[in-house]
Amino acid sequence: MSSEPISLIRTTPPTPDWLGCEFSKVFVELSNRSDLSTLLRLHKFNGTPEDRRVGSQWLKQRFGAAPDPERIIVTNGTQNALFITLATMVGRGGLLLTERLSYYGFRRLAGFLGIDIKAIDMDGDGALPDAFEAICKTDKPKALFLSPTLHNPTTIIMSRERRLALADIARKYGVILIEDDVYGLLPRNAPPPIAALAPDVTWHATGLAKCVAPGLRLGYLVAPDAAAAAKAFQPFNTTSTWFVSPVSAAIAENWVGNGTGTRILEAVRDEAAARQVIARSILDGASYASKPESLHLWLDLPSGYTQEDFIAACDKRGVILRSGEMFAVSKEQASPAIRIVLGSPRNQEELTQALEGVTAVLKAA
Repeated sequence: MSSEPISLIRTTPPTPDWLGCEFSKVFVELSNRSDLSTLLRLHKFNGTPEDRRVGSQWLKQRFGAAPDPERIIVTNGTQNALFITLATMVGRGGLLLTERLSYYGFRRLAGFLGIDIKAIDMDGDGALPDAFEAICKTDKPKALFLSPTLHNPTTIIMSRERRLALADIARKYGVILIEDDVYGLLPRNAPPPIAALAPDVTWHATGLAKCVAPGLRLGYLVAPDAAAAAKAFQPFNTTSTWFVSPVSAAIAENWVGNGTGTRILEAVRDEAAARQVIARSILDGASYASKPESLHLWLDLPSGYTQEDFIAACDKRGVILRSGEMFAVSKEQASPAIRIVLGSPRNQEELTQALEGVTAVLKAA
């Protein structure tokens, strides 16, 4: 039993206990490379041709076919990919649309860049096409941000039909879709990314943080075409982004090439599914939304609690949570719910202890 507070805040993937051995092995293999003496001296600002080829092979798992490597910008994680897209495709003073509940970190990026944000309504399948089109007619937005596969925070997996409907509207009004697919590889069955269904209107951001290891800090931004990718990265050449760590890129190349990356992904999926089973057992009777391989769930709060009271009560039981209101564009649009992360505890025993604390608070309502 842990005597320290257990955090259920960050959606860190529960990596397998053999990952450390693979990490040691890859450094041994890298030490035998003939170009090791130059590895740390060479870089290319949007990834070397080999880095982009590796990214294309990794993305094939989601796209069905490997996207053209020239469409890919190799980035310092998914956040960096989103930052590049916002800065170049929306820009200061531009209008960005998001669902009324969306990833708070992305909205912070938009605020930092001086981008205006407006929320559109959503249902159990994600953003509503009618709401999207209504604002397109009146407000001239530049982009709509979506996380259609394991939506953060609700865990919605948007249907193929809804993805196509939103893409049709975006195409009609000259709006781009910014697709955050960082969780996209976790479900064993999910519709293709919007970037595979409608590449002409979609900028696709993903990375290795939620399915392999966040410490690699490696992401991929897939532009509609090669020319758009080159144009998007040009303003960042030698400014904020510089280049991806060659060591991280070399590890990715090794792990994608020999199948270790996919083996880690499968282990993360299996552990996420096992933790969801634990959550279903302990939270039996509670109301929440989730999916079998999600790293988090969206828990409805009982009527007897405010967000602040619930968080404070869980804190007294050694469980650290954040307010679900942070995912709402405005407090008026917030849901009486809170995100519970299952991936961050070090093991299933810690998760069990934390969820038992949450359940005790729920039963006290």
